[in-house]
Amino acid sequence: MEHRMEDKLTLIKVFAGTSSQETVLEELPAEYLSDQKFKLCASPGLALGLAKGDTIKLHPNGDFELIKHGGNFCIQIYKEQPIKEKIEAVESIVKKELSGSLDGFYNGSLAFTAPISNGFHATNHTFNKIRDVLEAEYYYSNIYKNPYDFEDEELVSWARDLD
Repeated sequence: MEHRMEDKLTLIKVFAGTSSQETVLEELPAEYLSDQKFKLCASPGLALGLAKGDTIKLHPNGDFELIKHGGNFCIQIYKEQPIKEKIEAVESIVKKELSGSLDGFYNGSLAFTAPISNGFHATNHTFNKIRDVLEAEYYYSNIYKNPYDFEDEELVSWARDLD
C-alpha cells in the first residue's frame, strides 16, 4: 500500500505560553512519524523554540521536546491589521531573497521560515526590508536556548555556529 505524505498530515497543538493563568496552545500542521514524534510542516506564529522542519516529541499537555532541528529559522512579526498588499509583498521578498516562506498569518501574528543556510547576515538584511514594509519589528523565535526567559540571550548550539 502506498503512503502519500498528505495521509500522514495532522494538526497538533503545542504549548505557546500562558494567558491569564490559562495555557495557550497553537495548532500547527505536522507529519506524524511515530510514537508521539512529529515533523513540523509550518513555523509557528506564537510558540517559541520551533521552526518548520523540526522533529519534536509531543506530550499530551502540549509540551514538547525538540528531537532534531530542521535547518530553518522561525521569524515572527506582530502587526495588527496589515494591508493585504503588504503581506503579499513581504511573502514575495522572503521567497525571492531567502527561499523562505510566510507560513501563517493569524490575529496579527506572522510566521516566516527561512533556511539557516542563508546565515544571519543575509537573513537580517532581508528582514530589515520586511520590517520597513510592515513597520513592525521581527523576532527570531527559535535561536535561543531558553526562549521563554527573555533575559537569557544564550543561543542554541546551531545558531552559535552560523556566520
